[in-house]
Amino acid sequence: MKIIVCNIGSSSFKFQLLDMAAEQRLARGHVDRVGTDNGVITYWVAGDKVFEKEMAIPTHREAVQHALDFLTQSDHAVLQSLRECDAVGFKTIQAGERNGSVLLSDDVLQAMENYKSLAPAHNPPYLTAIYMFREMLPDTPLVGVFEPGFHTTVPRYAKIYGTPYDWIEQHHVVRYGYHGASHRYVTEETVKALKCAPDHKIISCHLGGSSSICACKNGVSVDVSMGFSPQSGLVQGARVGDIDPFVLSYIMERKGITLEEALDELAKRGGLLGLSGVSADMRDINAAIRQGNERARLARDKFIYDIKRYIGEYIVLMEGLDAIAFTGGIGQRDADLREQVLLSLGFLGVKIDRHKNSLHAPIITTEDSRISALVMETDEEIVVARETMKVVTA
Repeated sequence: MKIIVCNIGSSSFKFQLLDMAAEQRLARGHVDRVGTDNGVITYWVAGDKVFEKEMAIPTHREAVQHALDFLTQSDHAVLQSLRECDAVGFKTIQAGERNGSVLLSDDVLQAMENYKSLAPAHNPPYLTAIYMFREMLPDTPLVGVFEPGFHTTVPRYAKIYGTPYDWIEQHHVVRYGYHGASHRYVTEETVKALKCAPDHKIISCHLGGSSSICACKNGVSVDVSMGFSPQSGLVQGARVGDIDPFVLSYIMERKGITLEEALDELAKRGGLLGLSGVSADMRDINAAIRQGNERARLARDKFIYDIKRYIGEYIVLMEGLDAIAFTGGIGQRDADLREQVLLSLGFLGVKIDRHKNSLHAPIITTEDSRISALVMETDEEIVVARETMKVVTA
């Protein structure tokens, strides 16, 4: 079975073509800076870079079309026709009550339309790509693997807020959680690496420009830091994280601004970017810290504090912990951050191997550590492909 996996961001389009018989990646591509005159297109075939070009990419439609032409019509084409594909899987973000791994029926697409305001940077470009594939491959199954799908196992009492009940029942205001594909992959790979018992307890830390932490007990998600939207949970690159909702009405009155303006300020001047005054990128923040920037130091300290806070919460909720795994750009590359987090767990018998940690080794705790810590690169696309195959074969 050959599957195309699509991963779409607000200004990017990524894809992989996989042969699922051996989970072999036949081709992949990145189209970055969509919506600009200096977009960058890069393609690989069987691991070798075969194409790179800077060009204008006005919309996601052009990005998707260029990629499909590469797969079928270029000098490096790996398909004679798109009809060779058995299915197309999308790493979709939000469809409310229709979240899960599902065929992209009219009802599901309408749910995505209904939740555009909750995922404004993702749902519209995903819908554009899905409608394109529908036009070109009307008989090929299209599957959405929605980010909150992995978190449908979270207990209802953990998913709800203390809102009026009709908000929950009629308007589906609950904690959905995101980064589902990444947390699924990381927890499954952790179980394999450590040969965990069936009754394992793992915390997955997806730390990057977008960050979340997930508690996984016995193979299923039991809680996740992100809630109704990806804006909640940890402080993130340009996301405020957890905040008292009455801050909004207070700041609107004090500054004489509307709700839309207040939300726009949070989106553009919040998170690590707002706290540091430097950047949403932790690499830039670290550089500023080395130059003595105290606001940058504050932003990093807040980020690490939030990570520790959620880890502590989840250890209590699961009544123990077997392993903690770090992934994402920060999780994989920031050895000092990992050390600070793990040293705070020393009272539970965590022993970090500083040398292995400095090398970003797969396992960064000592052999006699009571809790293991791992570093790994996530692979959301293979999760989407596997889930797509399950849906199609079912």
